[in-house]
Amino acid sequence: MGWQHYRLVFRLRSPLHIGYRKSGNLMETRRYVPGKNLWAALTARLTRDYHNGSRGSEYRRIGDLVREHFRFGYLWPSLDGELPCFPWGDEDFDYLFLGGLSSTALEHDRRAAQDGTLHDVEFIAPTTRTGEPVYLIGDLWVRDSLPADVARWKESLRSFALGGEQGYGWGRVQIGSKTRLLQEEQEKKVIGDLKCVANDEVVITVPAKRRITAHALAAGDNAVTGIIGPVEPLVGWERRESGGYGLTRQVNVAYAPGAVVSEEIRVRVGEYGVWEATVDDA
Repeated sequence: MGWQHYRLVFRLRSPLHIGYRKSGNLMETRRYVPGKNLWAALTARLTRDYHNGSRGSEYRRIGDLVREHFRFGYLWPSLDGELPCFPWGDEDFDYLFLGGLSSTALEHDRRAAQDGTLHDVEFIAPTTRTGEPVYLIGDLWVRDSLPADVARWKESLRSFALGGEQGYGWGRVQIGSKTRLLQEEQEKKVIGDLKCVANDEVVITVPAKRRITAHALAAGDNAVTGIIGPVEPLVGWERRESGGYGLTRQVNVAYAPGAVVSEEIRVRVGEYGVWEATVDDA
């Protein structure tokens, strides 16, 4: 079974916060959208649009199907919808793309701010400080044959939201006009720094001296060798089978995007877009 490769291009329509870490009162955002956020957003949209969104078991069932039949690249900000912008390649990245919002809880009886609740939420802005629209671009691989329950994924992408603070209208993205889904040639198509090859698994080749544009496993059976750079644990919130949410039970350690490839590597794109060693290299 083969894969179809698509180039995703979204126009960012509202502030986007992808939870990263907290520094004092500042809730920092990642400078990109990880594949797991895309998986979660597509799962939620498909379940609500075409299935019983009031049942937690449906989210788990559809999420399993999406995990099996889709492979996600990371989304990166772009000024023109064609070329990605990276924090390590542009010293003005934070100035151009990032903003912040300060808020606090109130005590109405005292008509004052509640002690200890002042915080700042960092976000990727829908327009740059120079007034240019911001796009999010990345890759998506979809199996040639899809079960009916997830076959209408393209329609779901047209009413998409990513990241946190969605109750305040954040994270809205749009496909239309300049934005598009563009199906690419399956083999030997150069996409930015990567040569993409679609087999039974999605495998990409990254030349030496390039920077990685997704997390790559740094420990365990599927660890990727030939990368130099910082590592971090991949931790987040997950829906529990018993209901509610909890922190990730299985924590992986991975090289962070921006780490440098010391020698040419071949990696497979995992279920959430995390790069793993290929079967012949593992």
